Amino acid sequence: MHTILGAGGAIGTELVQVLVKQQKAVRLVGRSPKGAAGTAQAVAADLSQLDQTIGAVAGSKVVYLLVGLKYDAQVRADLWPRISLATHHA
Repeated sequence: MHTILGAGGAIGTELVQVLVKQQKAVRLVGRSPKGAAGTAQAVAADLSQLDQTIGAVAGSKVVYLLVGLKYDAQVRADLWPRISLATHHA
């Protein structure tokens, strides 16, 4: 399973197409993920929460961290360390 964290952005959209063409099983993870043709799963998760991140990546062979945050210094200062910690420990 190839899991894309933050799958709703431009890079994630392109990556999905590449992985599907390579016939990889793909799981999309985001706040409100929308399934794409050829993907196995779409999972909603708050990636700043360790338990949700662990659940989102369970069984993954490869995980891509493509999370995008609002361009706001306070939001980034608050969320990025938590997302980084959660994805590191997941």
